[in-house]
Amino acid sequence: MENFTAGEDDVVPRHHRIILSVILIAVTVTGIFGNTLIIIACCLSRKLQTKTNIFVINLAAADFLTCTLLPIAALSLLIDVDENSRSWLDTLCTIDLEGIRIFLGCSVMTLAFIAVNRYVLITKSTKTYRRIYQRKFIVIFISISWLYQVLSFIPQLAYGVLHFGYDEKLHACNVGTDHDQSPLYSILLIIGILLPITMMVYSYGRIYLFVRHHNKQMQNVTSVELSRSQTDGGKINATSVSQRQVDITKNLFYILVTFLLCFGTNIISEVLQVDIIFIQYTRIIALFNSCVNPFLYGVKHPHFRQVMPCILSRRWSDIPEPAYKWMMNSGLTRSSVAESKSTDLNVISKSVSEKSDKV
Repeated sequence: MENFTAGEDDVVPRHHRIILSVILIAVTVTGIFGNTLIIIACCLSRKLQTKTNIFVINLAAADFLTCTLLPIAALSLLIDVDENSRSWLDTLCTIDLEGIRIFLGCSVMTLAFIAVNRYVLITKSTKTYRRIYQRKFIVIFISISWLYQVLSFIPQLAYGVLHFGYDEKLHACNVGTDHDQSPLYSILLIIGILLPITMMVYSYGRIYLFVRHHNKQMQNVTSVELSRSQTDGGKINATSVSQRQVDITKNLFYILVTFLLCFGTNIISEVLQVDIIFIQYTRIIALFNSCVNPFLYGVKHPHFRQVMPCILSRRWSDIPEPAYKWMMNSGLTRSSVAESKSTDLNVISKSVSEKSDKV
């Protein structure tokens, strides 16, 4: 990215900036609603209170916080800056860009930890999984997801590589770089992104190879062994659990692919230095990732697909494995009322039939 410029003709026409700001507001509303729904779902159902979903909640929290900052970016696209407004707009843009950078960095690292979690769960023994994912280690992993981007961020500011503020040329919040320090910025950026992406690719690659090898072994099982396994309750349970975990892993892999598509479009356009207007749109596309994950959970994840419709329709008693007594009491109250009505109807019907018999 280039240094900030001022006093030049607008490179992004106003009608494009209006469209971009409308998209940002739409992402804000959708992302805040969807990620809040994810967090509420995990709080209300014990079925969703798994070790993997601790990372999912962390991801939803980071995406939620990203969405709360997007209105500042939308404002910067629409406002006409003068000498009085330039100072406070620079401050807002600094808060906006630093926050989004940290939250998106947390999202990337959390996706990497989710990938590793699925790799250990699918390919390693239960004992190994429980030893690695103890409560104290999970706290450490979550802390790293937040501190990783902050720590990689400090050298870039300390050496004056990055400058945050309002770019009058783009009429938007923007990150400027010192050209003399551009190589350092590129190195730090690559290191910051390369490690989590490597973790994701390795983990899902190993899961794919493991599942493919497992499926080949299953295909070689004789019909006699299959019939025995069908009569062995323990083996059936182990197989079904394995398949369910594979389905959940597929859903989380879809989230990774979506993330790479959203950010890949922007990275490619930035590297190729295509039209600046197109780059502005790809930056917005990169932010889509913060609001699309809840829809992937609602459609693809087998457990979230059960819980989220119950929350939206306020059917608290239908939530599987409810976490709070009032939810269970709600279900008992409904069932008891229905049972009472049914009993009353049966008594009335019996009384009428007895009277008719006497007549």
